[in-house]
Amino acid sequence: MPADRARIAVMVLEDDAGTRNALGALFNGSPGFVCTGLHATARDALSRIPAEKPDVILVDLHLPGMSGVEFLRACRLRHPRIQLVVLTIHDAPEYVFPALQAGATGYLVKGIPPARLLEAVVEVAAGGSWMSGQIARQVLNALQAPPARARELATLTGRELEVLESLSGGLRYEEIAGRLGVSARTVNTHLQRIYRKLHVHSAAGAVAKLLQSPRPPPRLN
Repeated sequence: MPADRARIAVMVLEDDAGTRNALGALFNGSPGFVCTGLHATARDALSRIPAEKPDVILVDLHLPGMSGVEFLRACRLRHPRIQLVVLTIHDAPEYVFPALQAGATGYLVKGIPPARLLEAVVEVAAGGSWMSGQIARQVLNALQAPPARARELATLTGRELEVLESLSGGLRYEEIAGRLGVSARTVNTHLQRIYRKLHVHSAAGAVAKLLQSPRPPPRLN
């Protein structure tokens, strides 16, 4: 439905029907807000943005098909004026930092009281940002990252850093291999070395360390 410009127009992107409908009812039932649409997939939401003209989009991260982070990145590129707020159950760094890097201006953890959610949307729509308390602490900790994290990243070769940077940008193993002109098996070998050097056990853990740490100076292979 068309947005009433006297109110904050909110689109909801959430694959759980109960949560999606509850959020729609909250915004449509609260003075100063209107829900422009409820969507279960990122592709559907992207296709409806021109017609619905939301001011703010609430985005879950776990979605069928295109992920929430992929949606954030695509929406920020196509519709830079729209404010994007993550609303998810996940508060771990491997979810938080990729979402913020992809363009989220707010990051809220599900369970936030309705009044606080409305307050957050107002703040973000006005050009500010809003994060749940535990998320704000993670961001602060990242800004104050100890030198040890930077030293760990400095142990990576130039090619290993390229692989990790590509991974943090959302590329799949095959896409990284194509970009670097190597086999997917070689990419996997680089990743195993990265895990050992960064003392992590997964790609998500390695990306989280990259995004939380000061970047080392460029180095040669």
